[in-house]
Amino acid sequence: MKVNQNSARSKWALSLIEDQLGISTIKKSATGKPFFVDAPYYINWSHNDTTLVYVLSERGQVGVDIEEENLFYDEHLHGWVLHEEEKRRIVNGTEFSEVWTRKEAILKCTGEGIHEKMNEFSSYQTTNFTVTTLYMNKVCISVCSEYDEGIECIVC
Repeated sequence: MKVNQNSARSKWALSLIEDQLGISTIKKSATGKPFFVDAPYYINWSHNDTTLVYVLSERGQVGVDIEEENLFYDEHLHGWVLHEEEKRRIVNGTEFSEVWTRKEAILKCTGEGIHEKMNEFSSYQTTNFTVTTLYMNKVCISVCSEYDEGIECIVC
């Protein structure tokens, strides 16, 4: 029997977050965006093989993404998702992991998720959200939020 690793990791992440927060009322919308059923907070999370990161907000929507620090970029494979400005940044030395995590954090914050028109916006030209990127323990994490205050980021 083959186990879907992504599903198993997602269940692990949800279980860990609910256990840490003492809450068991996190659900997902039709587009996969998590939300609290009976709590006045906004939540989002991301994980890879070794790290789980989640963000909580008291004031508005949030999104987060985590990837390996030196994520491989191939124009033929990944170019369709990037805006021309993001491609220029990569050519000028910005890590693809930063560009990708910023873009995905925004799409998770808005609830859109990955779609075929992702190249129509630059993750560096957003005016409705704040996006912060940090590198730690060989991973790149980007957090997107509607508001700058009232946000907590937890890395496990």
